[in-house]
Amino acid sequence: MSGFTNKLVAVTGASGFVGRNLVKRLRLDGAKVLELSRASGFDILSDQANLEGVTHVFHIAGLTGIPHAWKEPVAFFETNALGTMRILEQCRLANCPMTFLSAYIYGAPQFLPITEQHPVVANNPYGFSKRVAEDACTFYVQNYGLRCVSLRLFNTYGPGQSSDFLLPFIVEQVLDDSREAIEVQDLEPRRDYVFVDDVVDAIVSAQSAAPGSVFNIGSGVTYSVEEVIQLTLRAAGRQKPYRAMGEKRKNEVNCVQADISALQQATGWRPRTSLADGIRKLIENAGRP
Repeated sequence: MSGFTNKLVAVTGASGFVGRNLVKRLRLDGAKVLELSRASGFDILSDQANLEGVTHVFHIAGLTGIPHAWKEPVAFFETNALGTMRILEQCRLANCPMTFLSAYIYGAPQFLPITEQHPVVANNPYGFSKRVAEDACTFYVQNYGLRCVSLRLFNTYGPGQSSDFLLPFIVEQVLDDSREAIEVQDLEPRRDYVFVDDVVDAIVSAQSAAPGSVFNIGSGVTYSVEEVIQLTLRAAGRQKPYRAMGEKRKNEVNCVQADISALQQATGWRPRTSLADGIRKLIENAGRP
């Protein structure tokens, strides 16, 4: 149970992967949810949100996907950075607290695990747009007194996620009997994967933190792409060869691991779903809308 029972809250990006999972959780907790998304006809760059009576805004809307960001850096900046500025201003005028979700802003790690004090050196257009957006949040906290918390997500996954992302892409290939082998760009990169239910729990729990707080949300454990494939094959009871296509992404980061102790100490939150259990849930839900 959260502190939003019988309260009206708004979620931007409510039709997206994290957004719709958050909406589901908030409604289970008894909140009334105003959904602001492209699916509901809301344009973050031109529309004014009606925040009358809204007690909290969860700002999740934005363009995602690093390969797409390299192709359309201006669109990503406009939506993710300028769009966040617009939501911040609307929250300021309505005196409404806000939670902002960020990701991929650290760039190549200078040390592991990555704490919130790690230098922020975004090395792709998506991360850059999110860094500017997070800076805007900090500015509004420091200069307007806006109550805002920023959450830095690591690699979120779960049922219903697009196969544009690695884990559902691997599950799809493992379960596809017409495919003789699993093909990925690179077997070596290590990432910190966190299940979407744990992310939603973290988002809700972070509301008890002080305004201006910044927290990592991850699992604290890192896995290579090859290890993810092996876990998926084991969970599915399949045997298939796998191979790298030798297509390394621009500015690829070799290893990412979150230090999640700050959020744990501030709120008591901790991830509950191991990667093996999360992959089993992906397999169980494969093919469902």
